[in-house]
Amino acid sequence: MPAVVRGGRRQASPTAAKPEARGASKAPRSQGGAKPRAAGRKAAAPTGRHRIIGSVHMPGELTAWLAVLVIAGLLSVVLLTGHRAQALGGAMISFADGRVAAMGLKLKKISLVGVSPDASPDVRKALDFEMNQPFALMDLAAVQKSVENVGWVKSATVRRQFPGVLIIEVVERPRLAVWQYNGKNTVIDDQGNIIPEAISTKFTGLPYVVGEGANEAAPEIIELMRQRPELLQRTYALQRVDTRRWNILLKNTAVIKLPALNQEQALAKLDALMAQQRVLDQGFASIDLLDPDALVVVPLEAHPAPAAHPATSTAH
Repeated sequence: MPAVVRGGRRQASPTAAKPEARGASKAPRSQGGAKPRAAGRKAAAPTGRHRIIGSVHMPGELTAWLAVLVIAGLLSVVLLTGHRAQALGGAMISFADGRVAAMGLKLKKISLVGVSPDASPDVRKALDFEMNQPFALMDLAAVQKSVENVGWVKSATVRRQFPGVLIIEVVERPRLAVWQYNGKNTVIDDQGNIIPEAISTKFTGLPYVVGEGANEAAPEIIELMRQRPELLQRTYALQRVDTRRWNILLKNTAVIKLPALNQEQALAKLDALMAQQRVLDQGFASIDLLDPDALVVVPLEAHPAPAAHPATSTAH
């Protein structure tokens, strides 16, 4: 249809514009018949962990290297189990210690503090190292353990003093008594434990305890005896009877029988007799303190004593 001119302007006919508008309203179909997405619709954004790394591409070479590192770590754990790790650690320490020793830090002197002449040879024997060996990285805990394994030693402290002095401070076990049991004499400490390195014949000044269980009961009775120096000086041995009580065997072969209980009270009664009547100087075969309400003294003439104490025999 011809264009209509109104007011000097040319306008397209409404009927002519319809086919064009109708054609524009239809969206073109994509190949294969699928409908295209709307232009104004956005794709859903990734959430959580995918938002951060989901779009990061990991190269195949990097993945391979990570796998190699993981496998190497696992193999290291396997290979370093058992003694392999210890051997490797020891080799590293030896290497480092050797380098430090090359700088002049070597063991030059061992100073033993608190070690008696009796214990010194055994303590030195326990020191498993030599002079001029590497010093800086020496295992002090191992040295301490070796020293404390010596029977004389109650506790030990080990420290370095640079440039080359090893100081070992020792607290020794007190020598309490010589214990005779089953025909064997041993030295015991203040807990009744045997000091295996101690030779009993060198400790003749210690109290002498005899019998089964005498080592365990000795600390208490010896403490009571030390409070009575005159009685202790006259005593030859302390004899354990039936693992429950003591006999005091005097050097003049007399016997003082103590009860199983309240032995301190019985000794106090003996103290009074010694102070008032000088009973130990009068000569007797035995003093029986077993009964707390009675005192039985057997004169020497009525009970002749043997020439020597039967210390190892069974007493009653």
